[in-house]
Amino acid sequence: MKLSQAFKDSLKELIEIAGDDINEVEIEKRLFGWKVRISRGAATPVVQTVAHNPGSERGSTAEEPSGSEGQVDGIPVTSPMVGTFYTAPSPDADPFVKAGDLVSAGQTVCIIEAMKIMNEIEAEVGGRITKILLENGAPVEYNTPLFLIELA
Repeated sequence: MKLSQAFKDSLKELIEIAGDDINEVEIEKRLFGWKVRISRGAATPVVQTVAHNPGSERGSTAEEPSGSEGQVDGIPVTSPMVGTFYTAPSPDADPFVKAGDLVSAGQTVCIIEAMKIMNEIEAEVGGRITKILLENGAPVEYNTPLFLIELA
């Protein structure tokens, strides 16, 4: 995988922030940027971020989905774990988001329950929710697309 110098510099900065006790560094290429996970000690995540660099990655179309008829375009919000997808904090509460809602980066969009722990999932980018891809209570795998967000 070829990384730009700016990305390498950002990665070095994140490693310096994490400190000396680094256990693992995971870099994952995504459709619209990179996901970096750094853990230290017994595997406690320290930093999780997505570095967007849409200009330099646009030349490669091998990983981009083809424009199918009727397909809604958008940046996927994916599940970071295996669990159960919930659209609201409780069965009688309103959902965190609905199709058409505007969200900001870092806003909670759903919950994934894993081993009786409720994990809030946040939007990585700001924009409009174009589609909710799962029903409430659906089981999810790691990296399952949950929502599509169109940049605003």
